[in-house]
Amino acid sequence: MISRHLLLFALLLPSVAQAEDAAHRADRLRTQELNERARAVASRRDHGNAEQRNAYRTARDRYERRMAEWRERVAACRAGQYDACDQN
Repeated sequence: MISRHLLLFALLLPSVAQAEDAAHRADRLRTQELNERARAVASRRDHGNAEQRNAYRTARDRYERRMAEWRERVAACRAGQYDACDQN
């Protein structure tokens, strides 16, 4: 009886191992697919963030230039160059 059970087990073992290998491959492929999707989402997010940072940087540079010009006009006005006082 033991030998029959061992024989049956020995016959079933390769099919169980093949089924586990197939399941492992399917899991690995699914994981790769999920990783690829996550990578695409992160790439779109990063691209959008870069656009926002560039827009902010451009606006901030423009603001800094305008403030520097305004400070120069204020300094000129205080120094007696009254035509600088009238500029908006």
